Amino acid sequence: MTDIIIVHSKYGDSTNHWYEWLANNLTIEGYRVNIFNIAVDTNDNLQQWVDEMEQQIHIRKYETYFVTHGFGTLAALKYLECKDIQSIEGLFSISGFKDDAKDIDENIKLKDESIDYEKVKSKVDHFYGLCSKDDQYVSYKETKRLMDTLGGTCRITDHGGHFMDSDGFGTFTKLQSKMQKLMTT
Repeated sequence: MTDIIIVHSKYGDSTNHWYEWLANNLTIEGYRVNIFNIAVDTNDNLQQWVDEMEQQIHIRKYETYFVTHGFGTLAALKYLECKDIQSIEGLFSISGFKDDAKDIDENIKLKDESIDYEKVKSKVDHFYGLCSKDDQYVSYKETKRLMDTLGGTCRITDHGGHFMDSDGFGTFTKLQSKMQKLMTT
């Protein structure tokens, strides 16, 4: 069965939004799930995220998918760039963006950060993005641009905000359904 690694956004930690709900549901379905967590008071620095990922994440096999949200996407991409692995099956990005993003929340600081996207592409076989036109933190154009850079597919919705509790996303059944469909093909 496939391993799933969930990486939360900068706004909160692993106990917010839909993360635990998704982890519980996928575990019940037989997947091995790990939810990454970094404390809110230490999540302003990309390198801190990568250092913490080194402690918490263990990629065991090719049949591994990351599910990332917002800044968590950027952190996971940086982690994968630096990690000595052959390849994994895929990455789902919810409202993700590139290191040079312009249309994102002013509280996200990316000075002097860069990612080798070609290197990441050589380690991940499939990329899927989901974004919303009414996201108040990350423009859907940034998620689309990230997916275009990675050679992935991107679904753009009219409504969904940043896919947080406050946007009505304490659960995320459509994401779970789409993931399971793609992971079994």
